[in-house]
Amino acid sequence: MEVPGLQRRTVLAVLLLSSGQVVPREQLVEQLWPDGPPRGATNALQAHIARLRRDMDRCFGAGNGACRLSTSDLGYALRLEQGELDLEVFETLRLTARQIAEADPSAATDMLQQAIELWRGPALAEVRQRGERLYAAAVQAEEHYVLALEEFVELNLERGHYDWVIGRLKALTAQYPYRERLFEQLIIALGRTGRRAEAAALFRRTRSEMVNEFGLEPSAELNRAVQFVLDDGADESGRSSERGAR
Repeated sequence: MEVPGLQRRTVLAVLLLSSGQVVPREQLVEQLWPDGPPRGATNALQAHIARLRRDMDRCFGAGNGACRLSTSDLGYALRLEQGELDLEVFETLRLTARQIAEADPSAATDMLQQAIELWRGPALAEVRQRGERLYAAAVQAEEHYVLALEEFVELNLERGHYDWVIGRLKALTAQYPYRERLFEQLIIALGRTGRRAEAAALFRRTRSEMVNEFGLEPSAELNRAVQFVLDDGADESGRSSERGAR
């Protein structure tokens, strides 16, 4: 549904985040005018609501605006049908995939792929700076998106899709340079394809950036990942020497 106007999109975003619940007028006014409401703020809010209803009439059919966006003594409530809000569908797919990942990794992988494909860019991109609640919701949604990416990569890593994982992780570590788990997964994938020197170099570079920028050492998980790769390489070298001696 196309909704023109930043303030109208802000109202819609707040209502969507509280779908099915009454949002007090005061809360909507605060989101629209975070530096303080102007004179006539209540009338301006009512005008935005009326325009949103017309937008919904155009999208869902005449009369649906008033049916879906109701008014009460306290404020306004937006009613959605199941599956209409991408963020809700994303969360359902992500959490279900997590629940079944061990029992059915193939189905979990498919669910996470569907969830990731719903993403269209930064959450609440145009309105996230309009208030603390919208900003917090955007940050939480993006955190869940990156968690879904990490879990999707992990399932593909466990299924042996190393070349695909390496290609995807090189892009993701550039996009999210502070997500240690992505670097851990990339180091493991490189090691499992015999690229141990590249894995060790990646670890050294990552550690240097963390120490220089944050004064922090890599986590125990990241240290274990690179140690596992190097130990595995040493074991392979030892086994090769034994075979040669025979």
